[in-house]
Amino acid sequence: MSGERHNLVGIDLGTTFSVIAHLDAKGKPATLPNKDGDPLTPSAVYLDGASAIVGKAAREAAAVDASRVALCIKRDMGGMRYSHAVDGRVFRPETLSAIVLRKLKQDAERHIGPIAKAVITVPAFFNETRRKATEDAGRIAGLDVIDVLNEPTAAALSYAMSGQASGNGNSPLDVPGGSLTALVYDLGGGTFDVTVVRLATKRFETLATDGAVQLGGKDWDEKIVQYVAAQFRARYGIDPLADEQRRATLAALAERSKILLSDLPQAPLECFHQEHSLKLNLTRPQFEEMSRELLVQTQIVTELVVQQAKLNWSDIDRVLLVGGSTRMPMVKDMLRKATGKEPDDSLDADQVVARGAAIHAGIVAAQGIAGELSIDEDLKEELKDVEVFNVNAYSLGVAATKRGQPINAFVIAKNTQLPFAASRIFRLTKAGATHVAVKVLEGESDRPGDNIPIGKCVVTGLPPNLPIRSPVQVRLSYGANGRISVMALDMTGGRFAQAEIKREYGLTEDDIRREAEFVQNLKIR
Repeated sequence: MSGERHNLVGIDLGTTFSVIAHLDAKGKPATLPNKDGDPLTPSAVYLDGASAIVGKAAREAAAVDASRVALCIKRDMGGMRYSHAVDGRVFRPETLSAIVLRKLKQDAERHIGPIAKAVITVPAFFNETRRKATEDAGRIAGLDVIDVLNEPTAAALSYAMSGQASGNGNSPLDVPGGSLTALVYDLGGGTFDVTVVRLATKRFETLATDGAVQLGGKDWDEKIVQYVAAQFRARYGIDPLADEQRRATLAALAERSKILLSDLPQAPLECFHQEHSLKLNLTRPQFEEMSRELLVQTQIVTELVVQQAKLNWSDIDRVLLVGGSTRMPMVKDMLRKATGKEPDDSLDADQVVARGAAIHAGIVAAQGIAGELSIDEDLKEELKDVEVFNVNAYSLGVAATKRGQPINAFVIAKNTQLPFAASRIFRLTKAGATHVAVKVLEGESDRPGDNIPIGKCVVTGLPPNLPIRSPVQVRLSYGANGRISVMALDMTGGRFAQAEIKREYGLTEDDIRREAEFVQNLKIR
């Protein structure tokens, strides 16, 4: 052991639950429980003036006063505002997420002391805007975010370190036969993605990824909510969903019933509204039938990703389950039939991502990128040479015109191994112009309007008196964490020009400082 201990942690910032983990002195990933002793903290925030409650009590408060509670914040990440006002105020999703992160940090510090640096995970299918928002949330919470890591990559790291993939036990990162190809099926509370990864000794390589940001366990819950509401309307002619509090109560009931149906053949449902009551029994076959379309969506994406990886099912060695929603029996049944393999649920689906993030934090530290981490020297040597390669979930392009028609001019194709950079040449549209602005897009459509706008890449400081159609080379790059950066070159004079991406929805440095001050001054319980 050497040097002063720096507490690095891995955080799974989830839609319904969040988890924080670290590497202990022997290098074993361990979840840090919250103040109540639970490994999972509900990603729910209750605000009341200068105080906030995060976790189970906040989630339960939604049934009493939904106007003060924020739930499913992750689904709004990357947008300009959270879906509804909380405690009478409009919030950015980054700020509400920062309150959750601050709570995790606060509780974890009771066990391991001060925490300064963190790896935070995101769905592999998060676009760059959502990744930046997640990083900003960490900064607002007072964390130095040393990396933003894809959740399936974190799960693969945890799987390898657990010994499940270990061949001879000589190294925690050995893989039998030298290589193993796994499909990671990640169905969380609010997001879904599928990733094909190739695990080799000290090398973790993503081959392809796809998914949906607005698909997760909450959508299965909503099927139950709509079923109960429809039955109530049919009997009493009254819509319980018109009442915000009743909707929140039904949502909590639906989640409990969904969990029960993973173990039992049927679950009771009750709805009380305007002095009327309704009692029902929901069977597992009924639930599976009403949510079949959701499951089919995940199956289509799963099969698509294998095709994008240019593989067949015979090439897939393991199907790894990640996310609490994979506990639904219908998920395993579908994967068995689709893949011909038995899904692997050997690791805790709720904690595997945070633990993988902690392993990644150890890798970063062992490589000297984030300062010294006090872990076993032999393990440090093992981690020092580990390579992790991700791919971009979206193609990167710019808005352009061709024969007078607007087009998306692709620069970096989807599923390119990161980091990666590519250049494109633009020409001045008028003589003497000292700047160029191009719109940066993520997406697969040829039409600019059908893609995700990241912002404008603005090149300034060009020399004066350049003639019309003077060439300017713009170099766009994806970092290993999926973040975008830009460089520019004045090809006439051979000089680098100042270039930056002015984002459509992102926070400025002043915004981050202001929101950090707000979160810092909150009394969080």
